[in-house]
Amino acid sequence: MRPSDATLAALPESFRSARSTTRTVVFSVLAGVALVALVLVLVNFGAIRDDASEMTGRRSGLRGVVAPTLVIVTAFFAVLFAWFAIGGAHRWIRVDTGTPLSGRHFLAAGGRAEAEALHARFATGDPAVYLPVPNHKKGDIRLSIYLAVPDRTAYVTVRLGKEPGATGLPLITLHDRAYVQLKRLGTGDLVRPSASGVVDPFLRG
Repeated sequence: MRPSDATLAALPESFRSARSTTRTVVFSVLAGVALVALVLVLVNFGAIRDDASEMTGRRSGLRGVVAPTLVIVTAFFAVLFAWFAIGGAHRWIRVDTGTPLSGRHFLAAGGRAEAEALHARFATGDPAVYLPVPNHKKGDIRLSIYLAVPDRTAYVTVRLGKEPGATGLPLITLHDRAYVQLKRLGTGDLVRPSASGVVDPFLRG
């Protein structure tokens, strides 16, 4: 699955989706390891089942499920990593510099008004204003924060709707102090209020 972001996709002169060679290789290797493990489990299924039958005490209740569970687990990871290698190894790239973007993504409940309010908060570039970032299990508002670390630039997109073509508000670009402040924030920091009003007062201009 290619990365989906209507705001970035609407700016093909600035951003493009490309396959990551590193991710593809890593996931392919992991898929291969999981597949080998699955084959070994299937070949030795009888021996594993026989060994499990000798389990005693509290573990005796697991005798009949050890071998089938190993088959299910190894098959699951083989399919999962293969899927990532084939369809999940893409990322957004800055066209002008070739820099890959690393992203963090959040969901928030609400409609157009809430999406615009969240967008306006991030547009200030001030963590004292945009923290905490709402982070819900479900929601129609999708917030994405992308870092182009070598370029010392951050991008923020706010979209309303879950479909690939969901409505995107204008792209927010953060440089200089605003970039540094955002980069210093981990995921846990983003969802908590700023304790002192600003993350680093010496970075304020």
